Amino acid sequence: MKPVMNSHKRLAVLLSVLAMTIVMGAIIVSVIPGSLPGVLAAAPPTNTQLPRREADGDGKAPAISFIDSPSATCYLPTPGTGTCFIQWDYLNVIAASGQYIISMTVSIDDHIRAYHSGFFQSSMYIPADLATPGYQVICGVPVDGDTSGLGLAHSYTIRARETTGLRSVNYGSVTCPADSAMTYIPVVLK
Repeated sequence: MKPVMNSHKRLAVLLSVLAMTIVMGAIIVSVIPGSLPGVLAAAPPTNTQLPRREADGDGKAPAISFIDSPSATCYLPTPGTGTCFIQWDYLNVIAASGQYIISMTVSIDDHIRAYHSGFFQSSMYIPADLATPGYQVICGVPVDGDTSGLGLAHSYTIRARETTGLRSVNYGSVTCPADSAMTYIPVVLK
């Protein structure tokens, strides 16, 4: 015949095991360096509302590299058309160690003009040939009496994003040469 344990004895055993677990957990947390409260205090918040740039351990160096986008130029291939093109020699960004670049976008005058997406790549390099002849914009005409030969200035924003949610952004502007389209309307007599 098997011994039968009554419910009071089971409850007492369960409570003693629970108390022992709590005591052992408190001892482990107090003995291990960087106790749980310290670890929890160092953890990043889970609900960030605004985009922000995160930095690695020393708080000075960014975890995602800056976007390298040298020599933004605006050129006029065909005079008399009023159409200019903005182009970069290349665009380049590198993800933090162990992360991947998700996307890179190019916006000109607050309109997205290009979206490049990555697939398990730690860096993204976009050569000028990929966007040939460039991004089409209006050249603009010089203000009356202006002899500089410069037209409109266009602002651009280049954004990159990596798998941890970190972002990098470059802002700038480029001025185009002055040019306007010449449209001749025929004179028709009735």
